[in-house]
Amino acid sequence: MLGQLARNQSGITLMNIYKGLPMSYEGSINGIGATEIQVRSNRYHIACLYHQRETFLQAEGLPVVVRSQVLSLNLAKETALLSNFSTANNSIGKRGQVRVEADDSLEATIQFKEASFEIPVPLADISTGGASIYCESQLFPSRVLQNGSELSMTISFRDTTAQKLKKISSKPLIEGRDSRSFLRTNLLGSEDDRISIKAQGVVVSVRPELQLRRFRLGVKLYFKDLSRSIVAQYIAKRQAEIIQDLRTLSEELYSLKR
Repeated sequence: MLGQLARNQSGITLMNIYKGLPMSYEGSINGIGATEIQVRSNRYHIACLYHQRETFLQAEGLPVVVRSQVLSLNLAKETALLSNFSTANNSIGKRGQVRVEADDSLEATIQFKEASFEIPVPLADISTGGASIYCESQLFPSRVLQNGSELSMTISFRDTTAQKLKKISSKPLIEGRDSRSFLRTNLLGSEDDRISIKAQGVVVSVRPELQLRRFRLGVKLYFKDLSRSIVAQYIAKRQAEIIQDLRTLSEELYSLKR
Protein backbone atom coordinates (compact mmCIF):
# COMPACT_ATOMS: atom_id res chain seq x y z
CA MET A 1 0.00 0.00 0.00
CA LEU A 2 2.82 2.41 0.83
CA GLY A 3 4.41 1.56 -2.49
CA GLN A 4 1.17 2.40 -4.30
CA LEU A 5 1.03 5.74 -2.49
CA ALA A 6 4.58 6.48 -3.63
CA ARG A 7 3.82 5.58 -7.24
CA ASN A 8 0.69 7.75 -7.20
CA GLN A 9 2.67 10.57 -5.56
CA SER A 10 -0.06 10.75 -2.94
CA GLY A 11 0.43 12.82 0.19
CA ILE A 12 0.97 11.21 3.57
CA THR A 13 0.51 12.64 7.05
CA LEU A 14 3.19 12.15 9.68
CA MET A 15 1.72 12.27 13.19
CA ASN A 16 3.47 12.46 16.54
CA ILE A 17 2.66 13.41 20.12
CA TYR A 18 5.40 15.66 21.49
CA LYS A 19 5.16 16.13 25.25
CA GLY A 20 1.39 15.78 25.00
CA LEU A 21 0.90 18.05 21.98
CA PRO A 22 -0.25 16.47 18.71
CA MET A 23 2.09 17.33 15.84
CA SER A 24 1.35 16.53 12.20
CA TYR A 25 2.95 17.29 8.86
CA GLU A 26 1.56 16.75 5.36
CA GLY A 27 4.58 15.09 3.77
CA SER A 28 5.22 12.86 0.78
CA ILE A 29 6.96 9.59 -0.02
CA ASN A 30 9.92 10.31 -2.26
CA GLY A 31 11.73 6.99 -2.05
CA ILE A 32 10.91 3.34 -1.42
CA GLY A 33 13.08 0.27 -0.76
CA ALA A 34 12.53 -3.36 0.08
CA THR A 35 11.57 -2.74 3.70
CA GLU A 36 11.71 1.03 4.10
CA ILE A 37 10.40 4.28 2.69
CA GLN A 38 11.82 7.79 2.61
CA VAL A 39 9.45 10.64 3.49
CA ARG A 40 9.85 14.38 3.19
CA SER A 41 9.09 16.46 6.28
CA ASN A 42 10.14 19.86 7.64
CA ARG A 43 12.78 20.84 10.16
CA TYR A 44 10.43 21.05 13.14
CA HIS A 45 8.89 17.65 12.53
CA ILE A 46 12.36 16.26 11.83
CA ALA A 47 13.29 17.38 15.36
CA CYS A 48 10.21 15.59 16.68
CA LEU A 49 11.24 12.40 14.84
CA TYR A 50 14.76 12.73 16.26
CA HIS A 51 13.33 12.98 19.78
CA GLN A 52 10.84 10.10 19.51
CA ARG A 53 12.46 7.76 16.95
CA GLU A 54 9.02 6.86 15.57
CA THR A 55 6.06 8.34 13.73
CA PHE A 56 2.53 7.40 12.72
CA LEU A 57 1.44 7.49 9.08
CA GLN A 58 -2.01 8.27 7.76
CA ALA A 59 -3.17 8.68 4.16
CA GLU A 60 -6.34 8.46 2.13
CA GLY A 61 -5.20 5.19 0.59
CA LEU A 62 -4.37 3.58 3.93
CA PRO A 63 -7.25 1.78 5.73
CA VAL A 64 -5.38 1.94 9.06
CA VAL A 65 -2.91 4.17 10.87
CA VAL A 66 0.60 2.76 10.43
CA ARG A 67 3.28 2.96 13.09
CA SER A 68 6.88 3.17 11.89
CA GLN A 69 10.35 3.46 13.35
CA VAL A 70 12.86 6.09 12.26
CA LEU A 71 16.03 4.50 10.85
CA SER A 72 17.84 7.69 9.89
CA LEU A 73 17.38 11.39 9.19
CA ASN A 74 18.81 13.56 6.44
CA LEU A 75 18.86 17.09 7.83
CA ALA A 76 20.02 18.73 4.60
CA LYS A 77 17.17 17.24 2.56
CA GLU A 78 14.71 17.23 5.49
CA THR A 79 13.84 13.59 4.91
CA ALA A 80 13.43 10.56 7.18
CA LEU A 81 13.98 6.88 6.43
CA LEU A 82 11.21 4.78 8.00
CA SER A 83 10.87 1.03 8.52
CA ASN A 84 9.42 -1.67 10.84
CA PHE A 85 5.82 -0.90 9.99
CA SER A 86 2.91 -2.12 12.10
CA THR A 87 -0.77 -1.35 12.57
CA ALA A 88 -1.52 1.31 15.17
CA ASN A 89 -4.60 2.37 17.07
CA ASN A 90 -6.84 4.48 14.83
CA SER A 91 -7.45 6.88 17.72
CA ILE A 92 -3.95 8.33 17.19
CA GLY A 93 -4.32 12.02 16.35
CA LYS A 94 -7.98 12.15 17.40
CA ARG A 95 -7.73 13.52 20.93
CA GLY A 96 -10.88 15.28 21.97
CA GLN A 97 -9.13 17.63 24.42
CA VAL A 98 -5.80 19.39 24.51
CA ARG A 99 -3.51 17.48 26.82
CA VAL A 100 0.02 18.46 27.84
CA GLU A 101 2.84 16.69 29.59
CA ALA A 102 3.07 18.01 33.14
CA ASP A 103 6.25 19.77 34.23
CA ASP A 104 7.94 19.62 37.62
CA SER A 105 6.00 22.62 38.93
CA LEU A 106 2.82 20.56 39.37
CA GLU A 107 2.28 18.60 42.54
CA ALA A 108 -0.59 16.16 43.07
CA THR A 109 -2.05 13.92 45.73
CA ILE A 110 -4.91 11.43 45.45
CA GLN A 111 -7.25 9.79 47.92
CA PHE A 112 -9.31 6.82 46.80
CA LYS A 113 -12.87 6.48 48.06
CA GLU A 114 -12.97 5.03 51.58
CA ALA A 115 -9.21 5.56 52.00
CA SER A 116 -8.19 7.46 55.14
CA PHE A 117 -5.27 9.48 53.75
CA GLU A 118 -3.86 11.17 50.65
CA ILE A 119 -0.81 9.89 48.78
CA PRO A 120 1.47 12.04 46.57
CA VAL A 121 1.61 10.88 42.93
CA PRO A 122 3.56 12.07 39.88
CA LEU A 123 1.43 13.63 37.14
CA ALA A 124 2.12 12.41 33.59
CA ASP A 125 -0.20 14.80 31.76
CA ILE A 126 -3.23 16.99 32.31
CA SER A 127 -6.23 18.35 30.40
CA THR A 128 -9.34 20.30 31.38
CA GLY A 129 -11.16 16.97 31.58
CA GLY A 130 -8.69 14.82 33.45
CA ALA A 131 -5.13 13.72 34.11
CA SER A 132 -2.80 10.74 33.91
CA ILE A 133 -0.91 9.74 37.03
CA TYR A 134 1.66 7.14 38.06
CA CYS A 135 0.89 4.86 41.00
CA GLU A 136 3.59 2.66 42.49
CA SER A 137 2.39 -0.91 42.91
CA GLN A 138 3.47 -1.25 46.54
CA LEU A 139 1.59 1.86 47.67
CA PHE A 140 -1.88 0.93 46.43
CA PRO A 141 -4.02 -2.22 46.76
CA SER A 142 -4.86 -3.85 43.43
CA ARG A 143 -8.60 -3.41 44.05
CA VAL A 144 -8.34 0.36 43.51
CA LEU A 145 -6.08 0.16 40.47
CA GLN A 146 -8.93 -0.59 38.10
CA ASN A 147 -11.48 1.19 35.94
CA GLY A 148 -14.36 2.71 37.85
CA SER A 149 -12.45 3.41 41.07
CA GLU A 150 -13.50 6.75 42.54
CA LEU A 151 -11.03 9.21 44.01
CA SER A 152 -10.36 12.84 44.80
CA MET A 153 -7.29 14.62 43.46
CA THR A 154 -5.59 17.75 44.74
CA ILE A 155 -3.34 19.58 42.28
CA SER A 156 -1.00 22.35 43.35
CA PHE A 157 0.16 24.98 40.83
CA ARG A 158 2.75 27.69 41.03
CA ASP A 159 1.01 30.96 41.72
CA THR A 160 1.90 32.34 38.26
CA THR A 161 -0.63 29.94 36.77
CA ALA A 162 -3.46 31.83 38.43
CA GLN A 163 -2.07 35.36 38.27
CA LYS A 164 -4.66 36.56 35.79
CA LEU A 165 -7.47 35.31 37.99
CA LYS A 166 -5.93 37.00 41.00
CA LYS A 167 -5.79 40.29 39.08
CA ILE A 168 -9.53 40.34 38.50
CA SER A 169 -10.99 43.74 39.30
CA SER A 170 -11.53 44.31 42.99
CA LYS A 171 -15.12 45.31 42.21
CA PRO A 172 -17.30 43.08 44.42
CA LEU A 173 -18.86 40.10 42.64
CA ILE A 174 -21.33 39.80 45.48
CA GLU A 175 -22.09 42.60 47.87
CA GLY A 176 -19.57 42.53 50.67
CA ARG A 177 -17.22 40.13 48.86
CA ASP A 178 -14.41 41.00 46.45
CA SER A 179 -12.99 38.73 43.76
CA ARG A 180 -10.02 37.60 45.86
CA SER A 181 -12.35 36.43 48.61
CA PHE A 182 -14.41 34.60 46.00
CA LEU A 183 -11.26 32.94 44.65
CA ARG A 184 -10.14 31.76 48.06
CA THR A 185 -13.49 30.25 48.99
CA ASN A 186 -13.99 28.41 45.69
CA LEU A 187 -10.58 26.75 45.62
CA LEU A 188 -9.09 24.37 48.11
CA GLY A 189 -6.50 26.85 49.26
CA SER A 190 -3.92 29.43 48.33
CA GLU A 191 -0.44 30.08 49.67
CA ASP A 192 2.06 32.82 48.87
CA ASP A 193 3.69 30.92 46.01
CA ARG A 194 1.19 28.14 45.19
CA ILE A 195 -2.50 27.65 44.63
CA SER A 196 -4.33 24.32 44.97
CA ILE A 197 -7.50 22.93 43.45
CA LYS A 198 -9.41 19.78 44.31
CA ALA A 199 -11.65 17.66 42.09
CA GLN A 200 -13.53 14.40 42.24
CA GLY A 201 -12.70 11.80 39.63
CA VAL A 202 -12.96 8.25 38.37
CA VAL A 203 -10.33 5.94 36.87
CA VAL A 204 -11.03 5.34 33.15
CA SER A 205 -7.86 3.53 32.05
CA VAL A 206 -5.15 1.41 33.66
CA ARG A 207 -1.85 0.60 32.00
CA PRO A 208 0.73 -1.49 33.88
CA GLU A 209 4.40 -0.59 33.54
CA LEU A 210 5.84 -3.76 35.00
CA GLN A 211 9.53 -2.95 34.63
CA LEU A 212 9.03 0.26 36.62
CA ARG A 213 6.71 -1.46 39.12
CA ARG A 214 3.97 1.06 38.64
CA PHE A 215 0.67 1.68 36.89
CA ARG A 216 -0.32 4.61 34.70
CA LEU A 217 -3.90 5.60 35.45
CA GLY A 218 -6.08 7.78 33.27
CA VAL A 219 -8.47 9.71 35.49
CA LYS A 220 -11.54 11.66 34.42
CA LEU A 221 -11.77 14.73 36.67
CA TYR A 222 -14.82 16.90 37.33
CA PHE A 223 -13.31 20.37 37.71
CA LYS A 224 -15.51 23.26 38.82
CA ASP A 225 -15.50 26.30 36.54
CA LEU A 226 -12.87 28.32 38.39
CA SER A 227 -10.60 25.30 38.80
CA ARG A 228 -11.00 24.49 35.11
CA SER A 229 -9.92 28.04 34.25
CA ILE A 230 -6.71 27.58 36.23
CA VAL A 231 -6.02 24.27 34.48
CA ALA A 232 -6.71 25.90 31.08
CA GLN A 233 -4.24 28.71 31.85
CA TYR A 234 -1.61 26.18 32.84
CA ILE A 235 -2.19 24.21 29.62
CA ALA A 236 -1.86 27.36 27.48
CA LYS A 237 1.40 28.21 29.24
CA ARG A 238 2.73 24.67 28.78
CA GLN A 239 1.75 24.65 25.10
CA ALA A 240 3.88 27.74 24.51
CA GLU A 241 6.78 26.19 26.46
CA ILE A 242 6.57 22.89 24.55
CA ILE A 243 6.48 24.63 21.15
CA GLN A 244 9.49 26.72 22.13
CA ASP A 245 11.22 23.57 23.37
CA LEU A 246 10.68 21.93 19.98
CA ARG A 247 12.03 25.01 18.20
CA THR A 248 15.11 24.97 20.41
CA LEU A 249 15.62 21.26 19.75
CA SER A 250 15.34 21.91 16.01
CA GLU A 251 17.85 24.77 16.14
CA GLU A 252 20.33 22.69 18.15
CA LEU A 253 19.91 19.72 15.84
CA TYR A 254 20.44 21.75 12.66
CA SER A 255 23.39 23.62 14.15
CA LEU A 256 25.25 20.28 14.24
CA LYS A 257 25.27 20.00 10.44
CA ARG A 258 27.01 23.36 9.93
